[in-house]
Amino acid sequence: MPFDHLLHELAHHGATHVSLPELTLNRLIGLGRLAPQAPTKPLTSAPRVGHWNYLHGHSEPTIHPANQLTDQLTNQPTNQLTDQLADELAARLPYTEAQTIGDSTLAFAGDLPTIGEIGLGFEMGTAQRIGASGLGIVPRPVSYAWPEKNLIDRTLKQAAALGRLIAFDGNMILGHEMHLDDTLGAMEREGLSLVYFAESRHQKGDWFAAKRRAPNVVLAHRFTPEEMLPLDLHAAAHHWAHLARERGIRLCYVNFFKVLHATEPLECLHYVEHIQEALEHDGFTVSKDVCVPTPVPAPTKSDLARIGLASAGIAASTLNTVLNAPEAVAAPLTLAAAGGAVALPYLERARGDLEAQYPPSYTPKVLALAAASLAPVAAHRLSHDDGIEGWIAGLIGQVAAATTLAAATSGQDYYLRIEEYRGFNLDWMLPLLSAALSIPNRNLRAGVIVALGGAWYLANQRKLDPLARLDPAHAESHAHHLSAAARLVGDAKIALGPQPARKWAGLGPIGTALSTVLASRGHRGWAAGAAFIGAIGNLLGLVGFRRPERAIDITARETFRRFAWGAIAGIVIRLGAEWQKTHDE
Repeated sequence: MPFDHLLHELAHHGATHVSLPELTLNRLIGLGRLAPQAPTKPLTSAPRVGHWNYLHGHSEPTIHPANQLTDQLTNQPTNQLTDQLADELAARLPYTEAQTIGDSTLAFAGDLPTIGEIGLGFEMGTAQRIGASGLGIVPRPVSYAWPEKNLIDRTLKQAAALGRLIAFDGNMILGHEMHLDDTLGAMEREGLSLVYFAESRHQKGDWFAAKRRAPNVVLAHRFTPEEMLPLDLHAAAHHWAHLARERGIRLCYVNFFKVLHATEPLECLHYVEHIQEALEHDGFTVSKDVCVPTPVPAPTKSDLARIGLASAGIAASTLNTVLNAPEAVAAPLTLAAAGGAVALPYLERARGDLEAQYPPSYTPKVLALAAASLAPVAAHRLSHDDGIEGWIAGLIGQVAAATTLAAATSGQDYYLRIEEYRGFNLDWMLPLLSAALSIPNRNLRAGVIVALGGAWYLANQRKLDPLARLDPAHAESHAHHLSAAARLVGDAKIALGPQPARKWAGLGPIGTALSTVLASRGHRGWAAGAAFIGAIGNLLGLVGFRRPERAIDITARETFRRFAWGAIAGIVIRLGAEWQKTHDE
């Protein structure tokens, strides 16, 4: 299919943009568009640096002016590739004495391996053809060693003439690391928005660039070929919708696949169409105007101080119940926890120029971790120590912890995953450890505690966060359209599997209620099992609130609905136990 026809078909099947990589000599040589070849009449003068290099390129077709992309491009002549390269080398690296010999041979002085990786602008002919099809352009500047400020400025100014979204190519942001400020300054002058691949975090310097330009950052994703191998185009399309819904992705950077379950290569067009359909089915709008999210206000120090009171209350309640502290100790301990939490935001200071320029987020992380890891412990302990009043207090603590988590991890940095919640696996270790301590059999109790400690150590060593894996809902599986039996199995897996974690929030109040009732009747072994169920339900009910990239109304609606049903069931269990006790008496 001719390239211009392909562009038209892409636009017809739902694509909004095409990415355009920056030219480099290395890329063009790799594609076979340039080849080392000595001219019939080489240059006889001695170069100012190094030696002469000759790269031969084939003639390029001329693009009609009516197809040019913008008024900015209309004023630029459409040259052959080698002419454009010679102009760019002359402007960027004058000492190379770049020039065109004959019709299509590029001659320049210097070291080819060094010059070959340097970005040389964007191919205007291709840009014009993309624009003529009605598609937008996402320019992809390359990174290379020690770029100078004037080179960065030139590349980003040329990129801004093509589009307002910029996706850096390769494993590094242009200018990383000593000239990153120059890159960010040029992006600000040109009004460029950063395409941030937060899911893979594969580019050096992306965190710093996103942190500085948070109001102008678009969350994006790009599947690797290895990730695509287990999928067919239908499953891959649903994965895109899943990423948009659960992970906040707003730009799908789609590669045309080479190895996938497809009958012919141009099914890639149907793949794009299926992505659009899956996104629209989930309520999204596919548009050329990619939405840069409205800045979410981060909590101020006074906000964090108020948020800290909730975390302090949860922490103090947990310590008082675990230590069985008398009132004379509990009151000062609670006041000390509240005072420390209120003061914490005001004690945080930048420890150097780097932290002043890229402020960290220590206080919200501490407050969120305290709420997530201690609220389930408090719910378990209070229900056993203070009867039904304590059980109700535990429910209130769970709601307070969910609110604290959502508030502490709000703000643009958390929404864009520039900053992320850090649990260090204490958010599941401490609640399960608290439940394990209620096991009556000493040997079994010791074995469970050792197993929990080992699992916690291994998870931290391997930097795993099991709860984060359980948080998102299922993406629709390719098994759903293999057979009726596979559909039933897939539906059962979605209904009964651990994902999404928020659907198990109701187990918390049910488990703690059962544990208390069973313990009061002397069934300590069964009570310990119910305590584990309650602890798991409580910690799973909090997981979703630490992920602000998903719409908070989805998390709150699904979590609190299940939690409310669990609370009603727990009340029925507690009232039934009280009635039975009264009847027995």
